[in-house]
Amino acid sequence: MYSVARRLLLLSTRARRACAWAPSSAYSRSAAPSPSRPRFPTPKEIRRGLDEFVVGQDKAKKVLSVAVHNHYKRIYNEYSNKSDRPSSAKSLACGAVSTSGDDEIELEKSNILLIGPTGSGKTLLARTLARFVNVPFVIADATSITQTGYSGEDVESVIYKLLVAADFEVEAAERGIVYIDEVDKLTKKAECHQDRRDVSGEGVQQALLKIFEGTVINVPRKQSRDNVSHGYVEVDTRNILFICGGAFSGLGKIVSERIENDDLIAYGLIPEFIGRLPITVGLTDLAEEQLVQVLREPKNAIGKQYKKLFKMNDVKLHFTENALRLIAKKATAKETGARGLRSIMEDILTEAMFEIPDARDGKEKIIAVLVDEESVGPLHCRGCGAKIFRDDGALEQYVYQNNIKLPGLIQSNSGRSRIFRLCLLVALSATKLWIYQMFPCISSVYEWIVLMLCKANIFTQ
Repeated sequence: MYSVARRLLLLSTRARRACAWAPSSAYSRSAAPSPSRPRFPTPKEIRRGLDEFVVGQDKAKKVLSVAVHNHYKRIYNEYSNKSDRPSSAKSLACGAVSTSGDDEIELEKSNILLIGPTGSGKTLLARTLARFVNVPFVIADATSITQTGYSGEDVESVIYKLLVAADFEVEAAERGIVYIDEVDKLTKKAECHQDRRDVSGEGVQQALLKIFEGTVINVPRKQSRDNVSHGYVEVDTRNILFICGGAFSGLGKIVSERIENDDLIAYGLIPEFIGRLPITVGLTDLAEEQLVQVLREPKNAIGKQYKKLFKMNDVKLHFTENALRLIAKKATAKETGARGLRSIMEDILTEAMFEIPDARDGKEKIIAVLVDEESVGPLHCRGCGAKIFRDDGALEQYVYQNNIKLPGLIQSNSGRSRIFRLCLLVALSATKLWIYQMFPCISSVYEWIVLMLCKANIFTQ
């Protein structure tokens, strides 16, 4: 009996010595994280990134920032748990306390449903999120998807597009974001009876359930130069974030108040489809002032885009404040939101964009283009289009004659500017008389300088 006890004591001593060379527990690992551990943006950092590109929708930004942060924190947690399993098993063999209770908790994915009118920023929010977290992103149109075996795109083609966006890197694609637009068009068709299968409505909802929840899909590999695909590759959709969007035109009142699952079911979505989109976010119509901000403030503002386009031809594009407000008012009247701004801008600038590429030299060269109230036109009528200026000083003269305030150009002739010019001329005249008396030899030089300044349009406009 003593010999057995002696052997057990010897084995326990050896086990303690072996444990001295290994990490004692998972807690020590969390206290000193690995240098290779990625740092994900916090919800507030994601929110600030969205503010740089998206105007308004404060509540939606906050919900999306939290959802995306938790989604990728969940992905990292899975990978870190897999890498820690061998070391944790060794610690348990050394007699360490088991912390497997938290490790056995599986974090489920939370896909997102965006409900809002056309032009409220649903697609832009999803695209900006993917850009900020630097993951592959793809947009799919729900109206073009059908059940497998029928004419049209199937759900597997959506994953294939994501793989293409990831440059056929499977691991990157498995952490990407898929935005499916127009999901409100997937409601059950009223004309489909029990004897007819709804392959583009409820049938697509059924087909999307598996990839939403997580499954392995076989998609074609990258095609060779002869456009032949060599086999298939498996893509796991468990960590792909799916964001669905739709206008749900009949749910305007519900969006402004609160969105309930019963209302979505009554609209035509099946309960299983709604259950796999646990985060529901309502977006509101953009006000007129917010549409003006969309035109000029974000990093990728529509006005900045057209200015860059004109700058490629060495042409300066200018907008008056009243013109921007009138464009926003027209978009509000058409109920097209931010999407309608671009169509209005295209209509105003088409003639100028047609003329500019051929007017590059000589007197025909276009120097500047101005969009004012006349260019936009009345609320329910078309305007005359953007005004084209070919001569030096023509834009400045037009701005002065029509009393238009335009940043960077000569402003309207206010009383203060007149007094300033008068005082300046009096001071220069007094200086001129003093120079004539003190330095008669350089009076001619002074007259030449004054003449040059007058020609440069300093004193008069």
